[in-house]
Amino acid sequence: MLQEALTNAAKHAPGAPVTVEHAQNESGTTTVKVTNGRPRHRPGPAGSGTGLIGLRARVTALGGSFEAGPHEEGYRVSASIPNRKTPTPDAAAPGALFTSARRLAHRRVGVAFGAAAAAGAVLIGGAFAWYAYTKTHAVLTPTAYTALKLGTPLEETVPRLPDRTISDPPVDRAPTPPPPGTGGRYYRASGELFVPVDHFRLCFDKGANHELLEKSVIPRPGTTDQVQEQRREWAR
Repeated sequence: MLQEALTNAAKHAPGAPVTVEHAQNESGTTTVKVTNGRPRHRPGPAGSGTGLIGLRARVTALGGSFEAGPHEEGYRVSASIPNRKTPTPDAAAPGALFTSARRLAHRRVGVAFGAAAAAGAVLIGGAFAWYAYTKTHAVLTPTAYTALKLGTPLEETVPRLPDRTISDPPVDRAPTPPPPGTGGRYYRASGELFVPVDHFRLCFDKGANHELLEKSVIPRPGTTDQVQEQRREWAR
């Protein structure tokens, strides 16, 4: 449930804050809620809705309840699964042992769901923090990019560059291949998350001085004429 809900939040409310709540209620119910706020960027295309339908079917099959819909300025997905206590079986009642075992299994499923949800929230939170760190520490601003001069040695250029480089650059969108005998470094042009951004490529000579031989802009998908004109200004 967590994976589906968080995927929906990232797709339909990019940049919005997301809250994961997990509670073991006194009524014997495990409840998990995933709430996102107002999207800060343009949402992705609308999905088929089958993901939420599948979640509802799985939760209700365990005797739980499922809700999904607008909440304040965003959206909330909530699931509750009852944890029933196992009664003392009545040997005189037909099927008592079977009923007891079924209720015990049901309770274990609910407890496992709650434990998995809590562990998943911790793992997802850590993964998101690392993702945000790597992306925001690999940003080369357009102003800094424009100030870089061809022919400058790498050792003089490094102090002006971000701490990290992009590990998965969009090389397929590069306007030209890197010049022969050079090594490329790739940076993001913006620190925005969950939205396409432009990238900068810097190619340094592999010789003794490691001079900057080429710098270029790798455009994000679906660029407009206005953005293309801005890139030409950066390249000057």
